[in-house]
Amino acid sequence: MRAVRGVVGVVWLGLGACPSPPGLGESDGTAASGSAETSAPGEASSSSSSSSSSGTGGTSVVPTTTGSVPDVGAGSRCGHDSPEALMDCIDPARWAEDVAFMAASRPPGSIHWQKVQDRCAAELEGAGFVVERQDYGSGVNVIGTREGTAAPSEVVLLAAHYDHISGCPGADDNASGVAGALEVARALGQATLPRTLIVACWDEEELGLRGSRAFAQAFTGAKLAVAFNFDMIGYASAAEQSQIFPVPLAERFPGLADELAANKGRADFIAVVADPSAEPFALELEAQAESLGRLTGVMTLTDAEKLDEDAFGVLSLSDHRSFWELGLPALHVFDTGVFRNPAYHCTVGLDTADKLDHAFATDVLKATTAAVAAAAGL
Repeated sequence: MRAVRGVVGVVWLGLGACPSPPGLGESDGTAASGSAETSAPGEASSSSSSSSSSGTGGTSVVPTTTGSVPDVGAGSRCGHDSPEALMDCIDPARWAEDVAFMAASRPPGSIHWQKVQDRCAAELEGAGFVVERQDYGSGVNVIGTREGTAAPSEVVLLAAHYDHISGCPGADDNASGVAGALEVARALGQATLPRTLIVACWDEEELGLRGSRAFAQAFTGAKLAVAFNFDMIGYASAAEQSQIFPVPLAERFPGLADELAANKGRADFIAVVADPSAEPFALELEAQAESLGRLTGVMTLTDAEKLDEDAFGVLSLSDHRSFWELGLPALHVFDTGVFRNPAYHCTVGLDTADKLDHAFATDVLKATTAAVAAAAGL
């Protein structure tokens, strides 16, 4: 998630600002520690000279793989015929393995950034998606597509950004979200979906939402039903009063404030931010999460509020904003980031994988899998 800025961080939040560590955007060769590295899955594609124009100046989309039969692995015993059955396809161990691999310094252009990009491509291909790398000039998005069986021109999107700032492992921000998107892709790759499903790994979110903006601006020829965004989905705490909920948010969403008070301020609920056009999908996700016993809060901003930097701009600091700017329906699923995780951007300690809550993340993934499947027409 992009850094909370200036007066927003100091006054509105009642918190100190969270500056990025020195060296933002510098090349960094730090490799993931304690995880088995794979061979570079993108090597064969990077040698190819073919590319196709996306229809937007300065943006090219390079096909790197074709869809294959999904490796169902541990999910082979799950059901595929309903959104609820697909929740059982989520494998927390696969999510944790991906997080462990990704959680190392990976600013754009660095060695580990390339490895994570290649991991996204390989895992999406393994889940049965047709994979492309969208080179938009300053960065590269990885885009996986599974065409719908009945309404292929209608698209449901799930995405997360894979870049992070230099010198910070970024386990929660946003290895948790990228690993989550890949795990949901593996689960949904086993289902027959009427609408087309796209799962993407965005680049350069930390540098101004560049990757998601490049995709959104080049998105033509299809109708976007809704975009789901993962950015920080792995941190939770059962300690009382561990959740910050600023007064402006409490006043704007009093029902949620009352629920959080009844929960004694524990930082263990799923937060969802939506615009009016995406609210039905957010409410579906909330219902699925609460069927698992996980408190979930939906914050729907009006069309006037969602792009107002001075009102609730802190709720639009991630890639869902790129779609809102174009009037496209989008929602953001997250753990509230800076409002509960002291290691956000490595401000107080390192944002490492051992600090994440696997049970919380699993509920996020299960609820999102069901909600995305329902959105895709299952």
